[in-house]
Amino acid sequence: MTPTDPALAHRSGSSRGPVITAARTRVFSRETARAQWNPRTRWNVKRVILVELELEDGTTGIGEAYCDGGTTEPVVALIEKDFAPGLIGQSPFPPRRLWQRMVDTTIVSCKGGAAFAAISALDTALWDLAGKTLGQPVHWLLGGTRDTVPVYASAGLYGEGKSLDDLGEEMAGYVRKGFRAVKMKIGGVPAAQDIARVRSVREAIGPDVQLMVDALYAYSAPQALDMARRLEPLDILFLEAPVHPGDLDGLREVCARSPVPVAGNEFAYGMDAFRDLVQAGVHVLHADVILCGGITAASRVADLADTFHRSISFHAASSLVCLTANAHVAAAAPNAQSVEYHMLHDMLFDKARIMPFELVDGQLQLGTAPGLGLEMVFGD
Repeated sequence: MTPTDPALAHRSGSSRGPVITAARTRVFSRETARAQWNPRTRWNVKRVILVELELEDGTTGIGEAYCDGGTTEPVVALIEKDFAPGLIGQSPFPPRRLWQRMVDTTIVSCKGGAAFAAISALDTALWDLAGKTLGQPVHWLLGGTRDTVPVYASAGLYGEGKSLDDLGEEMAGYVRKGFRAVKMKIGGVPAAQDIARVRSVREAIGPDVQLMVDALYAYSAPQALDMARRLEPLDILFLEAPVHPGDLDGLREVCARSPVPVAGNEFAYGMDAFRDLVQAGVHVLHADVILCGGITAASRVADLADTFHRSISFHAASSLVCLTANAHVAAAAPNAQSVEYHMLHDMLFDKARIMPFELVDGQLQLGTAPGLGLEMVFGD
């Protein structure tokens, strides 16, 4: 390095280093011919919002914003009009300084989760820039404890004419691809039918593969407890999102009485929400980098869970950017149990020049490329 190197100058305190000169949003969508559904939603279109921040030397950082459950325009507008203008002319160092500035604006705002989704994308892009500028992978900057993180294959949705054998073969196919854990949806049909579905998957994958179930907030507390008791003989690693996210009293009851560990809440944002989940007794805390507030927030949530001797599992049901960002946070969290690897919501894998990880025996092996290790080609 020479004395004029921007990274060296930043670290020595002689300059704030390169500054952000541009912010761009990109929206992608993919339509499938055959709709599938979970307990709450039927869809055949998946959308993704990406953000790119560019430094004056041309270095770019990338991030993603959660946008399911509606159109992309509100989140894009928040990125482009509320938050990105405040980053132009700023150094990306340290990312948490800019994250705090953005989050502070939400205190007097009623923009809620959409604002946190926008902040998530920009914060992730800031960490990607920081890693690239310093020549280090993000999980190292976060104090990484390992280069591999456990992942599970996530699918097992409902589909028209989908038989028990079809479901079992689907999930067994992911095991043949190298996964050592799988997750499926429940809560969309009567309990007896769902138990038959779970049993068919357990029989198909065998006793040595971990099996998780996700109810997507479909049950009341009594229904959730009834389902948990029915699930107990099937060796379930965790029951995810059993009750409505606003029903903290119901969640507390389920966590206290369920014979199956309880996980949640992948749609939470803001540290107060995660504190409430811990106090409700959730056994496995869930977070997603693209909604909870970015890499900065996800790292804080992992620390919160660890403080209360809880594990954390990262939701990732969108694009390659989402999966990679969550994997980097997980690699720096000693209490990270797993990262979701969605088999249906796998957007933008075809845009990667080089894959930022390898799937090896049920784990993602992260590389040593700087930042998130993503090289995306968008054709423009």
